[in-house]
Amino acid sequence: MAEAFGIVAGTVSVAAAFSACVDCFEYVQFGRHFGRDYQTDLLALNCSRLRLSRWGQAVDILNDPKMGRPDATPEHFQTVKDRLHQILVLFADSAKISQQYTTGEDLSVLSSDSMDSTFLALNNKMRELAIKRQKRSGILKITQWALYRKSEFKNLIEGISTLIDNIEKIFPAPQAQATLVRQEATELHDRGHLELIQNAAEGVDSLLQNATKEALSGHRYLNVLVKGKVQAGDAVSSDWHGKAVGASHVYDGVIVDNDGKALIGNKYGGKDFWDD
Repeated sequence: MAEAFGIVAGTVSVAAAFSACVDCFEYVQFGRHFGRDYQTDLLALNCSRLRLSRWGQAVDILNDPKMGRPDATPEHFQTVKDRLHQILVLFADSAKISQQYTTGEDLSVLSSDSMDSTFLALNNKMRELAIKRQKRSGILKITQWALYRKSEFKNLIEGISTLIDNIEKIFPAPQAQATLVRQEATELHDRGHLELIQNAAEGVDSLLQNATKEALSGHRYLNVLVKGKVQAGDAVSSDWHGKAVGASHVYDGVIVDNDGKALIGNKYGGKDFWDD
């Protein structure tokens, strides 16, 4: 497999390859040809980065050698490492294309100064959420580069999404990912931010897109009969310290039996519902 940014496939651990991939998003710039689309496209790229970082945290990639899957074989780990390296190759290829443009063309790039304050605040928050889920690799031999054509961005974002799809199938962690994405929606609590993410995440991060839709619309609980112990809707771990988010919920026809117990919608901290 090709070398990417000085990293040869098979020479680094899965955790190091993961951290290097998350790092790579930091170095992508956008040429002035993107115009106002720059803001939306940057958000889509950040959605992809957040999705990858979420998977890494869900499988505890930095601490659990088995990544939540005791039955995993060496072949499983090698396949995931290869997929992560392929993400690095996609970034490296886009960097090579950037270097092929001549000085006679407009090679100026857009910066944070070109962004609306709402986009800038959201971009910074998404970056913060992703970065805290990885260890800075320190193994990349890399400088910033720019995407100058929409087709280059499309190829990059679609390629990364496909590879993350593959990774998530090999080492799935749906429950942990669901919890984390709800926490993300809570952290990104501003309604305007959620609406922007809902659009940017389309085709890139379905979990995040659905979480923002839910946060914006609230839950509907209709004709619910609880006979045992049930938790439905929001529930965030007890170490949560953010703000509550979302529209009001709708409850109609909810009945709890004499021996039943239910938490339906919203719980952000404190004692866990299942501890009793």
